[in-house]
Amino acid sequence: QISLFGLVLFLIYLIDNHPPHGAARSQSTYEILTESEFDEDQFLFWLIIVVGYGFIVSWQRNDGRPKQERRSLPTPLMRAVSKPTVAGRSEHTIRRRKPGSDPRRGFGSASASVGTSVISGASSESDIEKRLEDVLLEDDDTSFNNVLGSINGDKANKKDDTVSWLEQGSIFLGLDYDENTRIRAIQEVKPDDDILSRHQTLEWKGFLSIALLIYHFNNGGIHRISLNNEGGPYSEDESIGSRAHIYENLTKCAMTSYLFLTGYGHTTYFYYHPANSYDSYRLSRVLTILFRINCSAAFLSLVTGKAEYTACFIVTYCFLLVWLTMRVQRAINYDKYLFRLKLFGLASFIFIVWDCDLSKAFNSSIVQKNSFGSVWELYCISHLHHWAAFCGMVFAINLPIASLQMRKLESLHILTNFMAKGAVFIVLGAALVVWIVGPLQMRNYNVSHPYFGIIPVLAYIYMRNICGAMREQHIGMLSSIGKYSLEIYLLHHHAFTDDGCVLFIPGYPRCNFALVSVVLLLAARMLHNISKILQKMLIPENEEKKCVQHATSITTGVAILYTLARVLDSADMVSVGTISTITIVCGILIFQSVVDMMWADYRGSGLSTQYRSSSDDQTLSTEHDTVKESSAVKISPPLIGTLFFLLAWCIWTFSSNPLQPCGVTANDGHWIPVNPCLARGKFVRDFQAANYISPNDCSEAIHLEWSWLENPQHKHCRYRYRDDMEVQQKLRGRKVVLIGDSSVRSLFLSFCRFMGDHNAGGYEDTTPSHSDAVKSFGYTTFEYKWAPLSIDIVTKLKALKNSGYASNRQPDLVIAGGGAWDKLHLSVTDEDPKSQRDTVFKLAKSLRAVGSPMIWFTPPAINTKALNSDEKRKQMSEENIEEMRQMYDELGVTSSVNFVLDGPSFTRERVSESFDGVHFPPPIMDAGTQIIFNALDWLMPTASSADMDLYLPKPGSLGIPYLGLMMICVALIGLFFFDCYFGVSYLAQMFTNETLSPGELYDTAFADIFKRLKISPSHEKVQAKETSSYYGADKQEMGELLGGRSRPSLSRRRLS
Repeated sequence: QISLFGLVLFLIYLIDNHPPHGAARSQSTYEILTESEFDEDQFLFWLIIVVGYGFIVSWQRNDGRPKQERRSLPTPLMRAVSKPTVAGRSEHTIRRRKPGSDPRRGFGSASASVGTSVISGASSESDIEKRLEDVLLEDDDTSFNNVLGSINGDKANKKDDTVSWLEQGSIFLGLDYDENTRIRAIQEVKPDDDILSRHQTLEWKGFLSIALLIYHFNNGGIHRISLNNEGGPYSEDESIGSRAHIYENLTKCAMTSYLFLTGYGHTTYFYYHPANSYDSYRLSRVLTILFRINCSAAFLSLVTGKAEYTACFIVTYCFLLVWLTMRVQRAINYDKYLFRLKLFGLASFIFIVWDCDLSKAFNSSIVQKNSFGSVWELYCISHLHHWAAFCGMVFAINLPIASLQMRKLESLHILTNFMAKGAVFIVLGAALVVWIVGPLQMRNYNVSHPYFGIIPVLAYIYMRNICGAMREQHIGMLSSIGKYSLEIYLLHHHAFTDDGCVLFIPGYPRCNFALVSVVLLLAARMLHNISKILQKMLIPENEEKKCVQHATSITTGVAILYTLARVLDSADMVSVGTISTITIVCGILIFQSVVDMMWADYRGSGLSTQYRSSSDDQTLSTEHDTVKESSAVKISPPLIGTLFFLLAWCIWTFSSNPLQPCGVTANDGHWIPVNPCLARGKFVRDFQAANYISPNDCSEAIHLEWSWLENPQHKHCRYRYRDDMEVQQKLRGRKVVLIGDSSVRSLFLSFCRFMGDHNAGGYEDTTPSHSDAVKSFGYTTFEYKWAPLSIDIVTKLKALKNSGYASNRQPDLVIAGGGAWDKLHLSVTDEDPKSQRDTVFKLAKSLRAVGSPMIWFTPPAINTKALNSDEKRKQMSEENIEEMRQMYDELGVTSSVNFVLDGPSFTRERVSESFDGVHFPPPIMDAGTQIIFNALDWLMPTASSADMDLYLPKPGSLGIPYLGLMMICVALIGLFFFDCYFGVSYLAQMFTNETLSPGELYDTAFADIFKRLKISPSHEKVQAKETSSYYGADKQEMGELLGGRSRPSLSRRRLS
């Protein structure tokens, strides 16, 4: 299993660094047309298709029975069928349960289930319930049926003098309000059929996983988080991506759902676990959960060199928060008010840490100095969801009350049930609508999400469980996928990256997506099974000492290997031979360690002695000892593994093609025609443009887009379109200087458009053409310095270098270009060419002296016919400019820079569109800018943390104390009003005189839970009469009946 785990990690490394065909997005003309924007129509279409298909083929009962089978009545006593008699009394009969069918089980008359992803079988019946069910299977005894009939008859004759206003109104309006159906037996419930059961939680996770994959296929950009309003995006134009940000906001709700389920699931385990002793909180279980959450993520981060699984850290934090809260003073966990006071203390802690600005009281430099990257991202994401896990904990501890209230409503008259549930439904639905039309539409949604993001979660839970039919069934396909939600989250980072989808089928993006999704799901299932096996083997939950020893050994071993890797990297000793040697040696050591531990456990368990004693053949025992000590058996597996590793390395070495440097192939591309009718739906949705082109004219319409050539030798470069937000994040806090002629100025304007100034270069742009310009976007600065001739560029470069020394800050990127105007102004006499060569030589020297990353922009293609004078057509023809390009290359200009942007590569095919022979429309210059953006991957791979500290807000400034106080009030309502839905459930009490308030249902709901857990709180006076409402008779009397009291005597006592 360890070897298989390593093989999976190795394959993921290959996919990340050596993808089969590069990025799939570059192969899709649809994605090229939409410039990698999010497609709402395609996302919703595929999501509806997948969920609809799953509903049709796998909508099934939670208990696995066929849907066509009649639902067995929920209680062991079965609902009585009333028939009117002459005397006016009811004649009751008991329906017999089918032989072999599972009896309904639960906490008792009013208990709730605890079927969650942590434990689904935590509910077990009492001895009386089991014995009672056994008796009910023998319903041929008429005397016992008569006794039960007498009991139910007595209870039915007890009239309730109080009449609800709903009943009075129905009678007044002449509606049928049948007394015999007004009160029915409260249904008992299985854990798998209760509110938010294990099947529902898995179904929920499966839906989110499927939505995640489809979202990424449509370039949703799920990981983009605007850290603050000041940091971007800089454009406030609502017409640009006007609806894409809504789905980006919904991804944050998906994360809130995961964390809500985390708090709910672990709290349910600790609170309702049968043991509820120290065994539930032991260190070995904590290590097991931490291993399960972080094992795959940690090794994937070490293999790929990227710590991008922030959700695993947040889930770990939520689990530890739940564990510590439940572990500290666990003796009061079943005290009605002290336990909730403890949870209120947790809410106060969350408010102080996340919603109050502590930067004045404590030194905030810890987060501030390491703000860029993973530390700041963790802080930001944890702030976005800091109330989610707590709300899940409140929901878990109030679940039995919500379950009992729901089932009591379903036992009442159908009109009462409909009106009471409808009131709660309307309030939650109204809150959901307000959230949709309000905070969800905002671009600064991060401000409100920590406080209002729980609304859609609670609304979904109530609507999903509004009736018994919804609770008792689930979509099996989504539930199966939900088991691997953690692995799907981890692997989707490698299957669907910013570079695009992993490409297996070039030219068929949808078929490729289907194949990648299937492979991802199979890989997730494999990784899930491997991690479970490794967890049970390496972190044995039932052996505390061994669990701690193994965890310490694993952590130490990984730390040693990581340190060794860092040392080799710093010493520049990383090579295939070094890695191969270390891998083989470590593999042999790990194998030997595992074998030694297995033999030690085998001898310590006594199985070896039993084997010898049970063997009658002494020769067999001797052979067994010989095989055990055989050296060949010990050496064979490591030797085979070594040979296999060497064979794989040889195949990889001889089969792989040499890869060209990315700087050589970045300019290799061409313009391709794209069908504009592919985006017809998008144009109608976003721009209300209908019938803008006839379908018959689509083949004749020409829409050109820049695309890189497909070449296996540069597939590792992953050239693709970079959208506005990615560019803004890449250049955030940077200083970019552009020096050159008007063509370089066109690049400067293109940069500004991608940074959010969409009017740059348009008719309304008032920036002088032949002058310097400076534009700032947040903390990102762009400077353009007018330098039409080579000598001007040399002068500007020297001034830039001196100013950098004076300000103690050099530019992060310098782009220079020119040469076209030199040919016009410096080629008049015969001495000019020699002087010009000297100037170009000085230019090359100046370029080498620049300490920042340097890009040279060669002159674009010239449209000779469009030049506006005879002198220009003579001196600046394409043939003469090509000679100038060759001279710059010969004199070392192109070799003095880090990257060369080849102007003719993206302008030659569209040279006829140059209106004056030199300048090109903005879409063409944007293609050159895109080439530069791709080159930034190796020119500026990471951002400087010192630069990022300039604009990041202080820790604590993201919180809003007033909204935090609102959440404190909400927490008080949920805790001390005993309501899963934070007070909304109290609306149900308005429609009936039955006891439906969550506060009044506490004793009844938790009675059998405390009995099952063998807990008797001193202040709790459990009312046994209420807890027996399932059966229509007192449970104590049923116990006496089964304990030996004769049935006739019981009948006489009840009848008397």
